[in-house]
Amino acid sequence: MSALVMETARKHGDFKTVRTANVLVVDDENGPRQALRMVLKEEYHVLMADCVSAALDVLQDNDVDVIITDIRMPGGTGLDLLRKVKELDDRIEVIILTGYGELDTAMDAIEFGAYAYLEKPYDSEVLVEKLENCLAKQKREAERRAMEYLAMEANRFETLGRLVSGTMHDLGTPLSVIGTNIEIMQATLEDERTNKRLNTMCDQVRHCNDLVRTTMNFLRHSKGERDQYCMNSVVNLCLDVAKPTLRSGTVAVVTELDKELPSTLGDMVFVRQAVLNLINNACQAMEKQDSPRQLRIQTTCKDGKWIELTVQDSGPGIPTDQQERIFETLFTTKGDDGTGLGLAVVRNVMEQHGGTVYLDRSCTSGARFVLNFPVTK
Repeated sequence: MSALVMETARKHGDFKTVRTANVLVVDDENGPRQALRMVLKEEYHVLMADCVSAALDVLQDNDVDVIITDIRMPGGTGLDLLRKVKELDDRIEVIILTGYGELDTAMDAIEFGAYAYLEKPYDSEVLVEKLENCLAKQKREAERRAMEYLAMEANRFETLGRLVSGTMHDLGTPLSVIGTNIEIMQATLEDERTNKRLNTMCDQVRHCNDLVRTTMNFLRHSKGERDQYCMNSVVNLCLDVAKPTLRSGTVAVVTELDKELPSTLGDMVFVRQAVLNLINNACQAMEKQDSPRQLRIQTTCKDGKWIELTVQDSGPGIPTDQQERIFETLFTTKGDDGTGLGLAVVRNVMEQHGGTVYLDRSCTSGARFVLNFPVTK
């Protein structure tokens, strides 16, 4: 196994970029250190230390995944290193090597949390197999932590959605009362200056009502429901929801929506989520550029069988070496600022709707995503 999956960052659940695993080899003799480096260097990034204190220094400056350590060393044993490592970060796995096949030492190593215990001279193939199994275990643990974190986030947003929905619903009544009273005041007042102010207030009340209606429309429909909808309406609703993000990012929006677009059947919650993810991704891609930022969204019907939606930004585009992986769960091109979930969610939504999504590699300006939904009656 040559790379680690994105794993949850310490204590927070955000994600690290996929990278080659770092393996730290600790041995007071240079020969065994170099021998291990030669065995592992093709698949892993190998770090080396000649004692416990040097190993701890390496840990301070590097994200180490697995330590392979000799047990007998001057100034501290492999068991001493194992205990300190587990205190620092119990997700780092340790494989113990020794020329002394003492049962009590092996038992101590396992008790203190060593992943494996191998006697010298060891079989290189066995060692590599242990290392691969060790990293596979880390991957499973990382995915489990990620899923736990995502489950917590999903629950939090579901609760937030209920709260917002209830709040929006409750806002309707006072806004209606305020609007009605303003209209009554406008009908009875003859002062032009006061009426002008009342008109301004009335406009703001209407704006608030529009915000409430937009939010309620976005939250409406239970998860799993399939409804007839028009993709143009989904696009317009998502653009309304994304207005604050578009405004703060000074993103100009250009839409080319097919007026003859047929309706189709789908889960509105998921479809809107997919479209909004693409809009947010586009805005993030253009954040650091000084040139004009433009988001272009188009809809059209292909052969009467497919509804095609394209979302294109004017950002820097996606590096060629990363294009194959952008739809992978937990893969991100944004480093620590990304979760690697946005495009994976889009892919999942399209699969659930019998559609497809792909990155248009012929696009020479920014990134252009193409979604095809089947027309269903």
